[in-house]
Amino acid sequence: MKNKPAILYYSLASLFWLLLWQVAAKQIGKELFLPAPIQVFTVLVTELLPSKSFWICVLSSFLRIGAGFLSGLAAGVSLAVASHCCEPVKILLWLPIKVIKAVPVASFVILTLLWMDSSMLAVFIPFLMVLPILYLHTLTALSQTDQKLLEMARLFHIPFLNQLSAIYLPHIFPSVLSACSLAAGMAWKSGIAAEIIGLSRNSVGNKLYQAKIYLLTPELFAWTIVIVLLSIGWEQLFKLLSRLIGSETSSIKRS
Repeated sequence: MKNKPAILYYSLASLFWLLLWQVAAKQIGKELFLPAPIQVFTVLVTELLPSKSFWICVLSSFLRIGAGFLSGLAAGVSLAVASHCCEPVKILLWLPIKVIKAVPVASFVILTLLWMDSSMLAVFIPFLMVLPILYLHTLTALSQTDQKLLEMARLFHIPFLNQLSAIYLPHIFPSVLSACSLAAGMAWKSGIAAEIIGLSRNSVGNKLYQAKIYLLTPELFAWTIVIVLLSIGWEQLFKLLSRLIGSETSSIKRS
């Protein structure tokens, strides 16, 4: 599909789900259980968006989850490089990576509450969720680097920094950015879950929990839409970076 037809089709699909939501809300007939789309968007536009506390909470959650995401990105890539260069490191990290992938987010949140302040949960939990994704994707990309190019670089005694810029980075960057796009959704889901369980002050998760406690279902849905939009925006940012870096890499290869 070309761009314009694709936008049309996705718009029609979105409209279909909104209509289905409207029909379901009308059939149930109780705002407490399922508010209509117009009620949710009215709350979002007239109550949340004009509120100063809304933007404080969004910014606070964005900074916390963003810090956890970037920390997980840096740690995952660094550990993958270390594992690629040193087999004992790879063997040593095998079990922790498996454990982090297998243990549910809620278990990590409850355990972490014993060790640190609840305000740090939204940083640490996304860090844990992002780390194995970036680690495994980067390690796989490094292991699939063209060995013939590396042998040629060693044969001609090309400096390591030149090898890094000309061989490694163009190969692993697309994989890393693809992993970032995948990990972004995990970071937001786990970060908001951490804020809800930890009741972090000035956070989207806390507002979501308060809306549930006071049975403010339209506001609960409105905050959920905000979370979805933030997560999608974060993912799209890395997809855009991936396309830009991919085009730059292609132009370098052609030259």
